[in-house]
Amino acid sequence: MSGVARWLSERPQWLQIAAPRLLQRSELTDNDVSELVTLCQQEAEGKLAKKPSPFPADAFSQSTAGTLRLCSISKVEGVNALAPQKPLKFGKNNITMVYGNNGSGKSGYVRLLKHVCGKREPGTLHRDVYKSDAATQKACISYEQNGVSKTHTWLAGSGVCDDLNSVDIFDTSFGRVFVSKEDAVSYEPPVLLFFSALISACDKVKWALDAEAKRYPSKKPNIPADQKATPEGVWYEAISHKTSSQDMDQHCARVDEAEMQGLQRRLAEPAPADKAKQLRNQKQHVDTLVQDAQKHLDQLSDEKVRQIISAKKMANLKKTAADTAAQKAFSDGELEGVGSDVWKALWEAARNYSVSTAYKETEYPNVFEASRCVLCHQTLTQEAKDRLVSFEKFVKDETQKIASDAAKKYTIAIGAIDGLPNSDMLKTRIDAAGLKDEFTSQVTSFFAQLQARKDRLLGIDFEKAIADPLPSQKWMDEAKAQSNSLDTDAKKYDEDAKRDHRKEIQNQLNSLQAKKWLFENCMAIKEEVVRLKRLNLIQEAQKLANTKALSQKKGELAEALITDAFVERFNAELKALGASQVKVELVKLEPVSKGRVLHKIQLRGASEHKITDVLSEGESRIVSIAAFLADVTGKSKNAPFIFDDPISSLDQNYEEAVVERLVELSRDKQVIVFTHRLSLLGTIQDSAKKKEIDLDVLSIRSADWGTGEPASIPIAQKDIKSALNTLINQCQDAKKDCKNGEFESVDFRRKSMCSDFRIVVERAIENDLLCGVVQRFQRPIHTLKLRELAKLTPTDCDFLDSLMTKYSKFAHSQPSEQPVDLPKLDEILEDMKLLKEWREEYQKKTVTSSAGAAATPLGDRL
Repeated sequence: MSGVARWLSERPQWLQIAAPRLLQRSELTDNDVSELVTLCQQEAEGKLAKKPSPFPADAFSQSTAGTLRLCSISKVEGVNALAPQKPLKFGKNNITMVYGNNGSGKSGYVRLLKHVCGKREPGTLHRDVYKSDAATQKACISYEQNGVSKTHTWLAGSGVCDDLNSVDIFDTSFGRVFVSKEDAVSYEPPVLLFFSALISACDKVKWALDAEAKRYPSKKPNIPADQKATPEGVWYEAISHKTSSQDMDQHCARVDEAEMQGLQRRLAEPAPADKAKQLRNQKQHVDTLVQDAQKHLDQLSDEKVRQIISAKKMANLKKTAADTAAQKAFSDGELEGVGSDVWKALWEAARNYSVSTAYKETEYPNVFEASRCVLCHQTLTQEAKDRLVSFEKFVKDETQKIASDAAKKYTIAIGAIDGLPNSDMLKTRIDAAGLKDEFTSQVTSFFAQLQARKDRLLGIDFEKAIADPLPSQKWMDEAKAQSNSLDTDAKKYDEDAKRDHRKEIQNQLNSLQAKKWLFENCMAIKEEVVRLKRLNLIQEAQKLANTKALSQKKGELAEALITDAFVERFNAELKALGASQVKVELVKLEPVSKGRVLHKIQLRGASEHKITDVLSEGESRIVSIAAFLADVTGKSKNAPFIFDDPISSLDQNYEEAVVERLVELSRDKQVIVFTHRLSLLGTIQDSAKKKEIDLDVLSIRSADWGTGEPASIPIAQKDIKSALNTLINQCQDAKKDCKNGEFESVDFRRKSMCSDFRIVVERAIENDLLCGVVQRFQRPIHTLKLRELAKLTPTDCDFLDSLMTKYSKFAHSQPSEQPVDLPKLDEILEDMKLLKEWREEYQKKTVTSSAGAAATPLGDRL
């Protein structure tokens, strides 16, 4: 039977390979079985390449089918308003789209073909009712039959063209009650024998797979009983062929031993409140030690040291200046050392004694009459008074004050450095903080280095002589981490003191111990998963050798009548069109004549109701399409299908299902679709591209002389390169016409060219800039192309945005007061050429980028 090959093509690949062998011999050899077992396993792993089955379609039937192909319609006269001056050619590919707006002549062509091919419900073929002439209705149909080119001239009333009688046409007149011819395929015993051999082959493969599965016994170790109920234990017990390497790495990771020990200590602690207090006290010692270390570190930082050295240098400098001033002031003094630090101290002591005791009410020095020296108590002579006054003037001099202030600033800076703890004090504080032993040497070294830095500071006069870099602070970070850990532990013990957490702690401990066990048995676990994956592949291979489908098919072939095959095709078409949920059935009625059987579509389980009263318009449409396809696909002759707007009244899901079915049918038959819907055109183009099926797109339009005139493909569906070249040629032609003075015609065409160019820019954005990720009239989003967006630059966006902005103005109505002037032809032509050049460079980006070089964007040169 011809359907066996198709049915086998849907079966597992290994079975398709076995089928031709069973045609040659009914029994398979041991080598055959061994090879088929290997192929079955490869298919289960996804490693067996999908190849067309070599099983002959006519293995159980000698019937052959001829081929028929429509080529063109020309010389149409007197048929509706059709008056094409050029022939409508259907192209060389198996699927052809004929697009045209309403009133462009699509239905006229379909009506003509129904009369030529003798299809049911052809209707009346009117002439152009708006014309008075009574021209003879005729047309010329070119076609190929079994590879031979032929032409038929049809005249109204001349009858049907016998060669074209097998052409099938679907339009809105297709009814829900129809007549179908019974096929010439009959029951043949060899088919059943063949299926028995297939079932036997499947059994032998399954037995071999069972034997192989027994070669892989489990070596999975047993997890300790007290750890089975943990999340880790539950995961371990549930490992399967789906367990990933990442999952195993996550569950079999190394365990934090410190965390386990902490839980064990919490379980063993009899007084958690006291323990929390102890930990907080310990934390306080750690924090204090770190704070003091940071304080000393800040006091002896490079910045502080530089400030102290700077203060010292300033004090020395100002002291030198003051000494120089004193030397000049008392160069004739009778004693040495006047103005020195010792002298100044003596002077200030004398001042304090004078103003506080000797002469409380008199400003120092007291040089009034009968005043005495506050040190020797002798009466001051005039010379002595003058000398004291000069001394006071010297002391109050600004130079001396600045020197004094600088000395004080340096003294304060040095005094701001606190004393550092010695080694004994540090050991006591480290012990109180409970720091680990390795901290002791680090902390001691840290403070010793700071002490040495402080000691050296007193002898440093210049910044270049600053001591070695500051000691490492690593221990401080570790101490802070320990402080946080102590705080966390203290909080845990506080919670333990509030209520008994022992059960929860024990569960956590068991969980960590289970994790440790998983880590220790990681290799055994990975080996078990490998074994399970191998067994799963064997089980998947066994599923591919399941005989249920073969047994069912064998039963169907044994019992089926031709009508059953027809009903099966109808149900299959319903499913393929996504309409399985529509409760209808195709039933056989009483024979109306010998060799003819009448079929009817009725509601399943409610046949007393009219189908037109229950189903929606869209459901009726999809059921009609399913019945039509079930009818015509049962014919042996490879004849064309013609559809007049098949998606009318259908929602998007049904529309896409119909498109998929039509494109799939075009693999074997010529499919011609007439439509006015750009969405349908785009959907069919996308589907054909995915299935790698070449598509011809034609366009027809209404002209001054009539309808049905072949025209160029709409700009929105034409190849962008071709569309640009067409517009460039139009622009160049317009320039020539402009020179000839045809200004009004050129102005009209300029606006049209601007509008068309805007559409081309939109398509360049969709197909080039956005790499076809999303496109109008198409539902799919091509996410695999997203990676190509990496080549997109702001310059590209700005370039296309400027064109879009510029040419969108002319797509909208303009105010009469301030209309937007159309660009000059040279400007339009330049923009078109720039877009063409941009597309060429943008498409090269992928190639140049992969080679490690980047092309200069067009926009960077504009």
